[in-house]
Amino acid sequence: MFAKNSEKDIQNRLAVLHVLEKYKKPIEKDVLINFFLVSNLYTFLEINDIISTLKDNNLLIEHDSILTLSDNGVVAHSFFIDKLPYEKQKKIEELMAETSIFDEEFHSIIKENNNELTIMIAQGKKINLDLRISKELLDATNDSNFNSKEFYDDIVDIVKKHLIQNEL
Repeated sequence: MFAKNSEKDIQNRLAVLHVLEKYKKPIEKDVLINFFLVSNLYTFLEINDIISTLKDNNLLIEHDSILTLSDNGVVAHSFFIDKLPYEKQKKIEELMAETSIFDEEFHSIIKENNNELTIMIAQGKKINLDLRISKELLDATNDSNFNSKEFYDDIVDIVKKHLIQNEL
């Protein structure tokens, strides 16, 4: 698994394995990605590449966008963890403790691709809000006449009306 890889690659993969080992539960792929992005540890492309490599090496299992450590992943983590500097292990653990991504409180997940921005508000594994904004609308927000407060208020009003109509 680690035979022909640079020390940095090995540490990057071990960092992801370490998060999953410390969390002790399956985790949504987007939550894991968001943790590394928010923590400024990896870019979006880097973390996706790391996750893909771990899955390709049968160290992670993905099912319906939920990631879990495979038995091989647990073994690899315990066998190679000394290759991840202790300071980095502690930093990851501190970041996990500081962020709300891993608790049952509300947290946000932000994804961006070429055509839209997706903002999700979740509590634990339950998605409470999934807002998708098109590139055209994002481009319109750069217009000097765009009123973001009015736009936000409109969104809140729509949600409130829907909740009232559906007695949610």
